[in-house]
Amino acid sequence: MALEDIELDVGGTKFKGVYIAILFSFATTIGGGIWAASEFVSRIDNIEQTLIDTIESIPDIEPMELELASIRTKIEDNDLGHLQGKLAELDTLLLSIKERQSEVLTDASTSTAKVNSMEKDWIEVRNEYKAMADMIKQFEKDVQTFKKEVDDLWKGLDAASSPLG
Repeated sequence: MALEDIELDVGGTKFKGVYIAILFSFATTIGGGIWAASEFVSRIDNIEQTLIDTIESIPDIEPMELELASIRTKIEDNDLGHLQGKLAELDTLLLSIKERQSEVLTDASTSTAKVNSMEKDWIEVRNEYKAMADMIKQFEKDVQTFKKEVDDLWKGLDAASSPLG
């Protein structure tokens, strides 16, 4: 039984097997096209629904636009270009302060070294002064001893020159 031998009788019209095969292929192609179009429409419907859900979930953008306009106005009012110049000026001042601070710290370390040197010199002078003060006290003691001896010698000479009194 071959495809050419098959006949189909529909309403008095006879269709040969080859025509049925051609008709069947056209029908399935058209059915596939209808199914593809249906699938396409279904996907578009899903995309539309997702878009609607997304739009509903996004808050109203008008307050954000108002806030953005307010910020723009504030920026224009404050003249940020002018502030940028002031910022550059401040940066220059800070750099000069930093340089001056390093100079001051260098001078301070030099001054500290000088103070330490003067402190050492002062300690030496104080020690010399103590030594001289001790020597002066010893000298005064020696002078007192010498005066006493001289007085004793004078008394001895007075006693030797007048033995009676």
